[in-house]
Amino acid sequence: MTRVCRLTVLFLSLAVVSAYAVPRVTSVEPDAVAPGGSAVANGSDLDRAQVDDLYLTAGGSDILVKVTEQTADSITFEVPNSTEMKRYRLMLLTAGPGAAYMEQPVALEIVDEATAKQRAEEGEVELEIIDAEPAEPEN
Repeated sequence: MTRVCRLTVLFLSLAVVSAYAVPRVTSVEPDAVAPGGSAVANGSDLDRAQVDDLYLTAGGSDILVKVTEQTADSITFEVPNSTEMKRYRLMLLTAGPGAAYMEQPVALEIVDEATAKQRAEEGEVELEIIDAEPAEPEN
């Protein structure tokens, strides 16, 4: 009887955990855009059932962005033209009862058009690790 109770509690616990998926953003591409530009926030549990809105946030200033596409793995959004140029964190407003704002550990930098274009052309920089020998001490 005790074994049946333990299994029942285990299955109920797993059902509750899976019913309350926590949305999270793990990256944003590109990491720098100009006002009026668009970007894609990537992560998990980002569909409309989990996330109502996406914001840029910095120092108490929260800016609602326009979501143009939303799936379980990504949110494509446009940055408003009036957005001040600086670094922002992404923040989600969860959906449903008990909705909450969740600041994410992902940043987006709002830059001028020329800088955004330059960064887009540069793409990702690959670092090469090379073996180096310690410098000889000078006498």
